[in-house]
Amino acid sequence: MESPLDTSDDSRSSQSEFWRDHFARNRAAADSLPWHDTAALSAGERAAIQSSIQQFQLGEGSSGGRLLKRGGEFARKAHDSAFVPALALFVEEEQRHSARLLRFMRREGIPPIGNHWVDSIFRRLRVLAGLELSLRVLVTAEIIAVPYYRALGSATKSPLLRAICAQILDDEAAHLRFQASMLARLGARRLRALEWLAFRLHRMFLLGTTCVVWRGHGKVFKAARQRYRVLVREALAEFDGLERLSGDLRKIARLPSPAIPIGQSARLQPSTSSSQTPLRASGTSSRNPAPR
Repeated sequence: MESPLDTSDDSRSSQSEFWRDHFARNRAAADSLPWHDTAALSAGERAAIQSSIQQFQLGEGSSGGRLLKRGGEFARKAHDSAFVPALALFVEEEQRHSARLLRFMRREGIPPIGNHWVDSIFRRLRVLAGLELSLRVLVTAEIIAVPYYRALGSATKSPLLRAICAQILDDEAAHLRFQASMLARLGARRLRALEWLAFRLHRMFLLGTTCVVWRGHGKVFKAARQRYRVLVREALAEFDGLERLSGDLRKIARLPSPAIPIGQSARLQPSTSSSQTPLRASGTSSRNPAPR
């Protein structure tokens, strides 16, 4: 199969098939989280994370109905039958994150919340937007999730919460690559100047979002001994990595298909080295092997 990040005309369906199969394997994988661990949060740890984890649990649980509807319209035009199933499995994986956070919260006696103004704004933006803007709003949340879950995993001594955060980070690394491939397809035929403007506006939106996140979740970052500038630096590093990757993919998409033999785009393969470099949210895990 072609690289999952190849966006040439002949590879678009196989690209969607790759991601569909990737998310399906994750869904079938056994839950290896240490639910048996009896360690409980201290009063100080609970005070630091309670309102924050409630908000993120709510945000992770979106149904994705409008996104899937718009994805279906795109898939019909692109003649890509695997696009919507891949997108649906992606949304389902996000919902599993929400379910695992909720299970942890219930174990710790933390009640879920039904709404929050930040979540309402993000949902409203997705309602008003088309497919691409919906994806950019979603990508912003995914990018912010990387430094957030790193901080949440360091904010307490709970082995279970640390494991949940590590698993979510592992998933997010693939999610950002999946979304980079989708944004590349949507912008493949757009003028370079317009694409540059889209990313500049997206970057400004991301910076504004970091301010909102720090206001609502600063206790978690402070408990992890991280300052606001660390949040901004990590979020921008993830965004810049996404922009570079999407740009490379758009260049490939503009070439005639015969100019891209299988294997030539190996340099765009997702990396799984354990670091905090852009688009590498976490280390390698057995449930998310590096695509080959």
